[in-house]
Order: sequence, then C-alpha cells, then structure tokens
Amino acid sequence: MEKKLNKLILNKAVQLLAQRDHSSCELSRKLTLFFSKKITCSKDDYPEQLNKLKTEIGHVIAHCTNQHWMDDKQYIEKYIFMRAHKGYGKYKISLELKQRGLSSDLSRELLLLADIDWSKIAHHQLLKKFKLIAPQNNQQKQKVIQFLKARGFTQLDIKTAYSLLT
Repeated sequence: MEKKLNKLILNKAVQLLAQRDHSSCELSRKLTLFFSKKITCSKDDYPEQLNKLKTEIGHVIAHCTNQHWMDDKQYIEKYIFMRAHKGYGKYKISLELKQRGLSSDLSRELLLLADIDWSKIAHHQLLKKFKLIAPQNNQQKQKVIQFLKARGFTQLDIKTAYSLLT
C-alpha cells in the first residue's frame, strides 16, 4: 500500500509541477492539503497517519529535487525577476518569499546578486502612478515616499528615483 501511496503522491507532485514552478515548501503544503483530506481513519489514528503522509511527501519532494524537476534557488531567482518586472522592491519581494516558506538567507543573497536597477524600477513606478509631480510640493513628496515604501523599495532607491524627477 505504501508503494501505491508514494506513486499517488509522486503523480500529483508531477501534475502540479507540470502546471507551474513550485518551491519545495509550497509543493509540500499543497500535497499535504490534498492528501490529508483522503485519510480515512479514526480520530485517534489521524495524527499518526498525517505524520506518515508528511514523511512520504518529504521523500517525494526529495526525489523531485534530485531529478531536477524543482529547485528552490531557481524558483527564487525567477520570482525575483517576475515581481521586479511588476514594479516591486527588494523588501516586498523578500517578505513574499519568506511568506512562501523559502530561506531568508538564500532570498537575501539572490536579491543582492540580481542584476536589477531598483532605482530605475522605482522611478518608472512613480511616473506610472503620478503623471505630474511638483518637486517643491512637500505633501506630494510624502505621498510619493509612502507609495514607494509600500511597494517595498529601500530609502536609497526612493531618494534616487525622486531625484530623477527633479
């Protein structure tokens, strides 16, 4: 029965990976959610069955990683470029990666290594959001700063983007 369960989990994992890239944590969460609904046992046996399921899922994820069907580093790199392209800064992207269960250290390292001009992205977002900006208008300057902070840009990126306007 365990072999069949393993095959079922592997098939579901492959199906999910065929649809789009997943991080190991994300895939583990989805598989656990999907298969935990299928556990049929008494309430007393449920925790034991769930632990057994999580162990099986761990083996499947390790297999998928060994087969190079998924790679957290590659997932993080793609995610950084995708979110930067949509106009988000380092802080926001880093937070999103952490919420997705990915390593903060690896995320931080890859954000530093990414060949992205964050100030240019911040400047583009400013031009997109605020058609006309009066540099001497202090209230508007505060709105601009808040907008870019909410987008996850650093203080340096915000200063540089604002100076490009003047």
